[in-house]
Amino acid sequence: MVDADKVSRQLKKLGVKFQFWCRPEINELPKILFEDEQLEHVLIGHYEGGFALICATDKRVLLVDKKPFYLTIEDVRYDMISDVQYNHRLLNSTVRLGTVHKTISFTGYNHVKMRSFTSYIQELVMVYRQQQNSPTQPIKPFNNLVNTPLENSLNSAINIPSRKVMNPYNMPVVIRRRVSRFY
Repeated sequence: MVDADKVSRQLKKLGVKFQFWCRPEINELPKILFEDEQLEHVLIGHYEGGFALICATDKRVLLVDKKPFYLTIEDVRYDMISDVQYNHRLLNSTVRLGTVHKTISFTGYNHVKMRSFTSYIQELVMVYRQQQNSPTQPIKPFNNLVNTPLENSLNSAINIPSRKVMNPYNMPVVIRRRVSRFY
């Protein structure tokens, strides 16, 4: 659990000044955030469950919805996001975060903040994908021997392939959703 003063300082640094709206969700943030986690973007709006708060931190995206008799928290890690969509209309804008299991659609009314939120998420998703797809250390054929100059020259001459870590979240995923005639 993070100190509430630390969270309020982070919110002030971001320029978040919600006087009445989302006060229960903001009060819930210290219980949700990790100790070393930093808030980067905070927006209010609505999703399929009603009015909510969405936060982008340096580690994950949080959707918090606190009502009198229930609490809903959606925790989406950046390596789980397969697709980010942004729609801009006259009065509102929508961000859709596609994961393997579900799609979260969040609508807000501040176009500028929603656009920067989307750009931030896209950048971090790309950073995580590049880290996962980067080649790791080459496989050593002589595990029990000490590196000798002869072994180093053999490894460089043979060009031993490197191992790639397979992650099911960075595979192309087709997400189906119902399309209305009026959408």
